[in-house]
Amino acid sequence: MLPSTVSWGRFLHAVERRILAAVFVFAGSVSLASARTYAEKIEGIPYPTDQADWRKKCAWLRREIARQQNIASSGTAQPGTFSYKTQAIARNNVATLDSRMSDFHCNTGYITSAPPPPAKSNIERCIEACMANTHRTPEKCLDACNHR
Repeated sequence: MLPSTVSWGRFLHAVERRILAAVFVFAGSVSLASARTYAEKIEGIPYPTDQADWRKKCAWLRREIARQQNIASSGTAQPGTFSYKTQAIARNNVATLDSRMSDFHCNTGYITSAPPPPAKSNIERCIEACMANTHRTPEKCLDACNHR
């Protein structure tokens, strides 16, 4: 015997909800994976080699920030959880782009050299001074610096 129209309608509604839930879970996982990939791509942009390269990269970063902000603001016109996810991803992308602009000093001006190397520790400076001012080996300078 065929189910009544009421139970058939409930069955279809339950199936429809499960399909929609699966679609949203899949879409969410794809969008989060692409967001990670986007951040990795932005962080992988090499430091500018000269002033022309600096101008080009800073201009691209500015345009990309504007594009991502446009995506974030257009999501407000469409209600629903998918638009909120799109807005959140776009805002995260803007933060990543802002960080890279800061790395390149886009808002302060071109710097002629790459970022400075990390500062040396006290022991490294001591060993260098010891080797420059005496005839000791690196090992003897290390021992002398360790006993300070």
